[in-house]
Amino acid sequence: MPFSFIHAADLHLDSPFEGLAATRPDLATRLRDASLQAFDALVEAALKNGVDFVVLAGDLYDGARRGLRAQLRLKQALERLSAQGIHCFLAHGNHDPVEEGWSAIRSWPKHVHIFPADSASTTTLSLRGETVHVHGTSYPRSQQTTSLLPRFSQPTKPGFHLAVLHANVGGQAAHAAYSPCTVEELASKGMHYWALGHIHRASVLRERAPRIVYPGNLQGRSFKPSEQGPKGALLVTVDGERIQSRALDLAPIRFAEVEVDIEHLVDLPSVTTALYAAVEPLRSPERELIVRGRLVGRGAVSDDLRQDPDLRELLQGLSDAAPEGLTWVRLRDETAPELELESIAAGDDLPAAVLDAARALATVDGVRQVLSDHPAFKQFPAILRDIDLTNLGQRATLDALAPLLDGGES
Repeated sequence: MPFSFIHAADLHLDSPFEGLAATRPDLATRLRDASLQAFDALVEAALKNGVDFVVLAGDLYDGARRGLRAQLRLKQALERLSAQGIHCFLAHGNHDPVEEGWSAIRSWPKHVHIFPADSASTTTLSLRGETVHVHGTSYPRSQQTTSLLPRFSQPTKPGFHLAVLHANVGGQAAHAAYSPCTVEELASKGMHYWALGHIHRASVLRERAPRIVYPGNLQGRSFKPSEQGPKGALLVTVDGERIQSRALDLAPIRFAEVEVDIEHLVDLPSVTTALYAAVEPLRSPERELIVRGRLVGRGAVSDDLRQDPDLRELLQGLSDAAPEGLTWVRLRDETAPELELESIAAGDDLPAAVLDAARALATVDGVRQVLSDHPAFKQFPAILRDIDLTNLGQRATLDALAPLLDGGES
């Protein structure tokens, strides 16, 4: 019969959000609570789905300080799981290394397994006739710049082998290169599933055995692309050689950024309407949405926006009208005034010359010729039929002129 588990990582429980605390203490407090609420939701999901075990692949806490509230909340949650016979496997990562920081907990519930910081350990479970071996290791110190992969031995016993590792696999530039290794190195270790942590964007690095997966972090923490959108954990079901997973949306707060092009907008009320239209598909009654917006493009509304230089009043208006569960925190104006192309063309200066040259190249035939000479398009000529060449040419013309006009040359 199949068995199941939850794979989560990067909980950062009770993260202080110190940057926001200075400017938006109300928001910082809600976010701090959100990390704990997300973990409570994980426990509820584990109980509801009747999983056999839970894997937490590092960075349970946000730092060496390990606040008492976070530690107590963690132990209480693990006691609930253990009382129902659900095993929980904990790895420590670069934010909560074993040899750094303070722990208020001297004993753990019966079914809690904490991986050591000096080696990899293995726990064997018998689950519905299936033998499952769970391997894992923890960070001794935060600056773990060498790979911990050599700690894992090649499995020799029959059964399903799952390994837990907090690591930067493939040298992902947006994250510190802690315990660096490659997909190929992980695949060579003979495991069936690698439960990874450290990278906050959920991703499957390898589908086929061994499946190698980042579940992402439990609760988003900022407007970085990797922190936006749904956050949570993975519910994984193993039935023989078949591994299936389903994302669990557990975070009570989401971060999102929306972009609105002002080209066809007629006034500031239409700007606010467009911003709300951009946000609406992202909203959910179960989640709070924290949003920042960007206004881009060229249009007459750009002059109106400059009457509110930092967009403070427009932002306040959005906030005043925001429904419950929606918080606007920032607006950025990256717009530019409309271009009077015929007026530019009538001149005898550099912008006029650039416009003349751009128009010559920006015809449909001109764009087609430029693209068809490119090696990539020679391989796939049919792609040219699916591109709006007229719009592409017009955009290219505006892009050619923008640096000259916005830079003050006219």
